[in-house]
Amino acid sequence: MTQNLPERIKMKLTVELDFAKEDQPLIPDVLQHILDHLWLSGSGNGSRTAQSHFSYNLETNVPSEPMTMEKLFEVMDQAREPGDPSVSERMAETMHPEYDQAEAWWEALSEGQKQWFCEKHPDVKMVTKAWEVQKEMPFADRVVFEALK
Repeated sequence: MTQNLPERIKMKLTVELDFAKEDQPLIPDVLQHILDHLWLSGSGNGSRTAQSHFSYNLETNVPSEPMTMEKLFEVMDQAREPGDPSVSERMAETMHPEYDQAEAWWEALSEGQKQWFCEKHPDVKMVTKAWEVQKEMPFADRVVFEALK
């Protein structure tokens, strides 16, 4: 994308607010919402209450790009915590053939078992991977794990 950028980037953001007096404390949140969502849409409108409305429009000389699933995943992945699974990894997990069993197994664990498992296997972030790891757990670990119920 950077090779398609013009030498100078120009943008003009127009925001129109029509807020009732009692809704004026909501204005900073609305402005932040607009700024947070400009990457997704250069224009939009909405209302916070029945008597308070807003609209916005971004004009720019930056060429627009179509929103693809890949680009959406990239944006969503930028917001994840370091070490957390990516969006595509989480989607793949839900398609795992034993996902429902793995999810039910994890939810049935006590907090002590979950904590022990996470400490013992800090690299395992997906419930289906945890399900597979517990199936291969050494006998000594299984005894400790089961005792934490």
